[in-house]
Amino acid sequence: MRVLLTYVALLTLVAHALARQTSALINQALDSQFKWQAKDMPLPAAMKEISAKTGVRIEATSQVYDLLPWGDQTTISAQIDNQTLRAALEAMTRKLGLTFVLKDNFVELRPMPALARLGRRANLPELKALDKLASTPLNLPSDQIKVSQLIEAIDQKLLEMKSDFAIENRLGERVSGDRVISVPRNATMMEALEALAAQTAGTWYPWEKSIVVLPKEEQIRNLLNKTVSVRYEGVDVTQVLSDLSQRSGVDFVFEPGAIQRVPTQYRTIPKLVLIDVPIKQALESLAAFTGLGYVANEGGVYIWNATYGYGAGGGGGSGDPVVCTMQLDNGLTLMMRASSVPDDVKQYIQLKQKREFDKLRGQMKEEGFKPTTRPTTNRSEDL
Repeated sequence: MRVLLTYVALLTLVAHALARQTSALINQALDSQFKWQAKDMPLPAAMKEISAKTGVRIEATSQVYDLLPWGDQTTISAQIDNQTLRAALEAMTRKLGLTFVLKDNFVELRPMPALARLGRRANLPELKALDKLASTPLNLPSDQIKVSQLIEAIDQKLLEMKSDFAIENRLGERVSGDRVISVPRNATMMEALEALAAQTAGTWYPWEKSIVVLPKEEQIRNLLNKTVSVRYEGVDVTQVLSDLSQRSGVDFVFEPGAIQRVPTQYRTIPKLVLIDVPIKQALESLAAFTGLGYVANEGGVYIWNATYGYGAGGGGGSGDPVVCTMQLDNGLTLMMRASSVPDDVKQYIQLKQKREFDKLRGQMKEEGFKPTTRPTTNRSEDL
């Protein structure tokens, strides 16, 4: 056993050493002179050609193609002379609202934070706006500035540049205009906006002809309104939540032990088909089945076990079933169990359910569908 552990440790050290060596070689290649030209070349083809020419493997995250105007058919044009590969990549990726990071053995293309916050495919004017914001110095007189002054300075700079874009400030009372933040004097407009996002509860992204500045919580809710079409069958709830997090671009944070406290029989989703459904609706469906609750806040989505944490009674599928969900103004989604619903509301829910079931039976008759089992009692009668 000791020999095996020593061998594994040795392999780990060798792997780390090779990764450092590969990273050093990539850095060397990035700082070498690079000459290349392309005209309306699809991004994947451009990445492949640059890799073949330089020996540096370039890959893009899946989110990149979800956000570019024409996905993997988005094209790039470039004329590179007497520049390092690093400088060339910085210029090319910036034109597409992208950035890049050095991994152990390749260069990874990622969306700029503002592009990721957009939550949909960008259009060309929005990409041009990001390029301008990332390449234009703001020239602030001080490295300490109030939020209101920063927003005004950026708006004025856009006006001076005769840009079609203008600041749309939706911060309201969530972020005080008198809040002082630190911004380097040589910061670009984008770096200044990212300083606001890093130091306050506000954030930003381009939208149509506006640079929208808004509370992070509102931006998270917007991303949760994205629609998805996906099918889960026999999938662990953790995997489903991880997939929804990736599709929404929102971080999901779990209460310690939340998943473990879900009864075993409800940790696997038997079948969930979503067709053009908002992600928040998918979360509500999962909440009703598992007993998990969620809330959108400035940090992302926080998921807890509502069964225990909030005295909601038994877990999913218990004798006190969830009959509806209710979203509060602060984004908190409450699961309303039968025991907590007033009698008059129960009657209304029963009426609505009966009407919907009657509609379905009418459709079944029109389509000639004949059930193989006898109709069961409507569970709403047991509310």
